[in-house]
Amino acid sequence: MEVQVEGTAVRGRARWLGMVESSRDECLNAVEFYNRPGSRRPLEAFLVHMHIAWLYLLQAEFEQAGINYSYLVSTKPRRYMKVDGERKSWDLYRSVAERWPDPQHPVRKNLELTIRLRNKIEHRHEHGLVVASAGFCQALVLNYEAEMTEKFGSRMSVASLVHLPVSLSTFNEEGVKTLVAAQLSLPKRLRNFFIDFRSGLGEDVLNDRRFEFRVELVQKRAPSGDADLAVSFVREADLSEGERKAYEALEKTGRVIVRDKFRPVTNLGRFRPSDVCRRVEAAIPFRFSASAEFPQAWKNLKLRPSSTARGDAKKITDERYCFYDEVHRDYVYTQACVDLLIRKCGTEAGFIEVIGRKPRLKATQELLSS
Repeated sequence: MEVQVEGTAVRGRARWLGMVESSRDECLNAVEFYNRPGSRRPLEAFLVHMHIAWLYLLQAEFEQAGINYSYLVSTKPRRYMKVDGERKSWDLYRSVAERWPDPQHPVRKNLELTIRLRNKIEHRHEHGLVVASAGFCQALVLNYEAEMTEKFGSRMSVASLVHLPVSLSTFNEEGVKTLVAAQLSLPKRLRNFFIDFRSGLGEDVLNDRRFEFRVELVQKRAPSGDADLAVSFVREADLSEGERKAYEALEKTGRVIVRDKFRPVTNLGRFRPSDVCRRVEAAIPFRFSASAEFPQAWKNLKLRPSSTARGDAKKITDERYCFYDEVHRDYVYTQACVDLLIRKCGTEAGFIEVIGRKPRLKATQELLSS
């Protein structure tokens, strides 16, 4: 028997081909569990099956390339670690490090985050974790598809076997509030997991879709936003006869109408001081204003130079958290800056260390304590 993948021929049934097929099956299982309505543990099932899919895929790559992916006890003499008499293969973490030696590669960071996340899942908080991790899970699948087709050809793609899930929770204000409440219900240690992981990454990784994939569904034309694709949901009753026939014609060919959005490029994903403060204050129990607390924060954390700096000196910033805007002659801040301030100022002791004085409780906190 002869097996062909994208123009290459292999005599007999190659061992790696069986691994690839098993990998695809695991990926499809993961997507099915994640998208299944009423699934009680979608995130845990998704991550378990996706990690098995990734492990089989990387092992297939190693097998095809002739790379020994078993743990060695010693090299001279060559002895292998064994379990029940069989050589112990590299786990996913070790396999990922072999595939992407760069420790800051966005695909590697995405996999490392989801591996750690799988070990932190608590079932009573799973709904909140599903919301908080959605972008990482989407990137995990898209990265898998890209790796599969790059290494084994488009015939091994899983994209044609899955569909776009329909969401019912993000098209009205109450649905959005429910999702936000679910994420905010996570205990602090789980919220800090995402914050701490992000704070150790560079801006290029944080903004890379291979690390976290963010999508925005818009219901009308918008002048700005993060989504590259606008998906419109149209009621048939609202269409004219001509429009309805046009949609029916497109349905027969399987096409989707997309329209480009006007997207600003300058300072995309960066925030003004007021935006930073609003996000930080929403996440901590204390007041955090652009006029009182934030100046002390950027001074003490050395995020940017003093307001008296002149010339090139005012452009020297900690680029993980802050950039100088040449056009507007002011400073903009990153998501990593927001995460850093939330992490450091979330407790009274941390707040005092960063700001230099005791925090002011927010109005709701004052009422509760009175």
